[in-house]
This record gives sequence, C-alpha cells and structure tokens, in this order.
Amino acid sequence: MPHARISLILKLLEVYFSMKRRILFAMFAFLLIMAVSASAFSGREKWQLQLSSPITSGISVSGNMLFFGSETGRIYAADKNTGRVIWEYKAENTIYGTPAVVKDSVVFAAGDGELLCLSISDGSLIWRAGGIGGKDTHGKDVNDGLSDGAAYGGGMLFVSKADRKLHALNASTGKTVWTYTGGDQGLREAPVYSDGLVFLGEYDGIFSIINAKTGKRENGGGAGGAVNTPTVSGGNVYFSAWNGAVNAVKIKGVEPLWEVNIHDAATTQPAISSGLVVVGTGRGAVVALNASNGSLKWRYETEAGNVSATPIIADGCVFAGGETGYMHVIDASTGKKVGQLGGGGGIYADGLYSDGVLYFGSGAVYAYE
Repeated sequence: MPHARISLILKLLEVYFSMKRRILFAMFAFLLIMAVSASAFSGREKWQLQLSSPITSGISVSGNMLFFGSETGRIYAADKNTGRVIWEYKAENTIYGTPAVVKDSVVFAAGDGELLCLSISDGSLIWRAGGIGGKDTHGKDVNDGLSDGAAYGGGMLFVSKADRKLHALNASTGKTVWTYTGGDQGLREAPVYSDGLVFLGEYDGIFSIINAKTGKRENGGGAGGAVNTPTVSGGNVYFSAWNGAVNAVKIKGVEPLWEVNIHDAATTQPAISSGLVVVGTGRGAVVALNASNGSLKWRYETEAGNVSATPIIADGCVFAGGETGYMHVIDASTGKKVGQLGGGGGIYADGLYSDGVLYFGSGAVYAYE
C-alpha cells in the first residue's frame, strides 16, 4: 500500500476518533446538565394524602416508606413515591415527635408517655413501653407524658418525659437501662445522640451533655431560657432557647464558639447546612446566622404565627412552615421569598427532604419536588 494512502487512512482515523470523543463529551455534558436540572426543586406537587385527622408527628423515611402519626393516635406507613398508605396502626393517644427508625423497626412516641416499636414491613407491634400510671413516693399521680420523640444511637433509645427524667431504653426490648433526672420545670424536647453522648435541652434553661452508657452528666451550660432540641454538626453542637439565645459549642473540650441573641423567642431546633444556622421564632420569623461566627445573614417574616417545625435547608432553599399551613420557600443565600406550598391547617411538626422531594404535613400530607 503506497505511503500516501497509509497517511490518508491514519488521518481519517484521527479525525473519526476526535469527532467520536467530541460527540461523547457533548452527550456527557448534556446528560450532566439534565441531571442537575432534574435535581433542582421546582415546587411541583407530586402527591397529597388526605387523612381523617391532621398529622402531629414529624416524618421519617426508610427505603421507599414514610412514617408519621396523627392527632387521633393513628400511625401510618406510606409509599414515598405515591402517597399510598401501606399499613396503619391505632395507638391510644396523639403521636408526637419524629419517629425513630431502628434497623427493621420504627419507634413512635404517644402523648400518654408510651413508646411503640412497630415492624417496618407490616406495622405489627414488637414492643411497647411506658405510659401514664403509678404514683410517686408521696402517693401523688405521676404524669410521664411525652410531647416529643425518641433519639436513637448506640443500640439505645433516649426520650425526655414530663416526669423530669431522660430515659434510656434498650432499642431491641424497650427495657429501661438508666434514667437521668432533669430540673424542676421538666423535660419536653427530644434529645440528640452523637458519638456516645446525649445532648439535652431542659425547660429550666440548662443544656446538658450526658454519657450515653452511664447516664451521668459530663458537662453543659445555661441559656437563660427553655432550651430546644440541640443539633450536632461538624464536631460542634448548636442550641437555641426561648430567651432568644443561639449558641455554638465545640464538643471536644466543651469550648464555647459564639453566642448571639436574635431578640425573639427561638422556638425550633437549629437547622445546620451550607454554612447556615437557621431557627424559627415565636413571632413567625425565620432567622439565618453564619455558622462560623453567628453573625446575622438574613431574617424572613412568615407572618404565620409561631414557627414550631424545624426549618429545612436543601437544594439552595430554606423551607419553613407556620400556623397558616403554608410552607414558605426561601432563597438560602438571600433570604428572599421564592414561593409557598400547601395550605390548610398549621404546620407544627418537622417535615423531611429526601431525594429531591419535600414532605410535610398540615391539613394533609404533601409531597413536592
């Protein structure tokens, strides 16, 4: 074969493979753009589920199943893609807090102080623990009701009860392992577990760090007002209080990092993401602080009364609901309103953002993507 012809063939092959690389690169870029676009939150309603009574618990997820409970004590598992109810369980009292997923089971907290552990697969009862009943050493009735859910970690469940005690239970059996006694005002907020420690906010304005194995208080501090459920992130713990204080503390060495006052009662657990610390307030505001130093980033007015559900930070947005039943969508960087979702019945319990979909409950349970 002549040399010129060989050179021509090689040139054509070079052009062919060059074009092929460009086409493949273009296809890859197109698919990447489509994937990013598909993940962006559009605010389109995916489904809504109407129930016989409003949901009063937060929403948890495991696989393709959502879990939540209602004012009348009904507990539901629903398909997260369609909203179809998979199974239902009838408890004796209103369900509070966010259900705790424990391997193949899910644990719900009822207002009468009872914890119910149900099978994820079919909703059958595995164990139940607690509940109102009994008398103290002075013969007075003991009220050990619950107003929030349990935290799970290290094979145990941790729950705050109105009997002033933090209870640690074996997650497999529901048997009590230890109890820690809080202040005279009682315990109403869920604790948080992280790396062998339990972080607890008390209505006496005390913030406590408790050894998860022994139940002994290792450290803590004060806030001057009732302390909400703390949040652990990046080796720090953040907590807010009803006197307007928001604090950041380095867990190792319990080193205070910053404390600010937002001049309004902080009524939610802090949400932490994208360099922001976000809390809701008793006057309907959503306040975003710089996570590194506590400086104010922005303040958004929902005009919806008390914000009691923890805000959600996801996909460049902050989602926050109030007593009017609308979920406000706020630009996380600017604090400007993007839109609002839902409506009808207040939003009192924590929602969930999972796989690009926002789930929350008011008069119904909603899914938006």
